[in-house]
Amino acid sequence: MFCSWKTSPSAPCSCAYRLRSPLHELLNHLCYLGNGTLILRRPGLSLAKCTSFGLHISGRATGWNLLRDSLSGLETDISGEQHAYLLTDVTDHRPLFAMGPPGKPIELSIRLNGHTWQSPAIQQMIHRFDGVSLNCVESHRLGAGAWLDEWEQARRTPATVTTDFIHTTSEILHRCQALEVEVRTSTHRNSVRFHPSFIDSEGSVLRIADKSRDHIVYADVNAENFHLHATTSRTLLLTHSD
Repeated sequence: MFCSWKTSPSAPCSCAYRLRSPLHELLNHLCYLGNGTLILRRPGLSLAKCTSFGLHISGRATGWNLLRDSLSGLETDISGEQHAYLLTDVTDHRPLFAMGPPGKPIELSIRLNGHTWQSPAIQQMIHRFDGVSLNCVESHRLGAGAWLDEWEQARRTPATVTTDFIHTTSEILHRCQALEVEVRTSTHRNSVRFHPSFIDSEGSVLRIADKSRDHIVYADVNAENFHLHATTSRTLLLTHSD
């Protein structure tokens, strides 16, 4: 595979890097990069939201050694090993900051909307955090550019979820005033709360968004641990719990 960004076949790729610095330094650097689109994916449930970032403050929760950002709401467990990357969004070549456990597809990505790969801020980030070039094949394996509904998971038998169930779930969502969605992976947690204005389905996957498309959620109702229940008379909570 020949990377179109290379100046020659023997040159390293310039569209994917592993960043080799402490996680708290990398996460705190996000506050200097402006608004981004945070994407958090777990099997059967993904969220995307436009947000700004602040400083990640240390804290503790049951079983987690936490860094938490009060602006984006992103929580990261730093007790285990994680790798951080700068990758290329295949749709328009915007830079993506991404994190995930070693050897596994990335769980968290943040699209740096206000920057290009050629911008000084991105080039300085690669230099400051000791970026090492990755092969494009490795970038693809990590999941760069994956769709919100690209999950690998065990499903229920098809007979357990019917068209009527999809229709009923969609109707419930249309009537609610607010939808809360929480996504928790092995290393990250985030949540969103918004009024669902756009609701669509394809197969067993529900696509939900607010009017501005600043918050987007994809949920597979065929996933084994799909839950949708009321927290108040006007608010629904959607989770996929383990």
